[in-house]
Amino acid sequence: MTSADIRGAYDLSAEAWAGGPERLYGKLAEALLAAAPVDVRGARVLDVGAGTGVASRAALAAGAANVVAVDLSASMLGEGLGDGRGAFDPVLGDASALPFRATVFDLVVAACCLSHLPDPQQALRETRRVGTSIVASAFTTDWTHPAKAAAEEALAAVGFQAPAWYLTFKAATERLVADPAALAGLAESAGYGRVQVQVVDVATGLDTPAEMAAWRLGMAHVAPFLRSLAPERQAQVRRTAEDALVAAPPLVVPLVVLAAS
Repeated sequence: MTSADIRGAYDLSAEAWAGGPERLYGKLAEALLAAAPVDVRGARVLDVGAGTGVASRAALAAGAANVVAVDLSASMLGEGLGDGRGAFDPVLGDASALPFRATVFDLVVAACCLSHLPDPQQALRETRRVGTSIVASAFTTDWTHPAKAAAEEALAAVGFQAPAWYLTFKAATERLVADPAALAGLAESAGYGRVQVQVVDVATGLDTPAEMAAWRLGMAHVAPFLRSLAPERQAQVRRTAEDALVAAPPLVVPLVVLAAS
């Protein structure tokens, strides 16, 4: 798994992400900011792995004085700033080598991004260097929802195979941050003195088949493949996934939340 692989996937997924996953991740970001170990009001905030800026906007809504959003993907940042949606400052950069001086931020936000990094430990060292506190999140490894299987089965029927970078982080990196004890250990090793990790259930508000299918089909490991299909095939995949989700429960996500300073 390389940064170039991930950047390329997210560059190709920006529009689909904004039309699907962004709504779910926006709700997760609101829950994450509520757990911040410092007062967000008036704070200087860095959003690492910002994507389209859902956590940046959540920080601004919570009263942050200013927010810098850093991401590898120019397309994701651009999508987040389109149509006047964003009021954050975008910066292209790598979480493992942040382009900022030491202790220039009051709070670093890492919303569901650590598992996508080749070396989450190094990224946490960098967040510790540039900021005095952090709030970060990850999905638990044992959580699932029918939308995942519905999307996977609909895509498999038209020849989809998960890309290598996605399989790598699912098999290796994800487990380093999805386990509360392991994530706490990473934060302590990075130099954080006060560390708290909890699991919070977040109601995302996605409760219709179309919303749930759009979430999974807009993910970066899926969207580039889907957009490569002819329009009628794309529509077929969406219909198949949505039909399988008619009786699915609403999306409630158990989110691992790290708050440290």
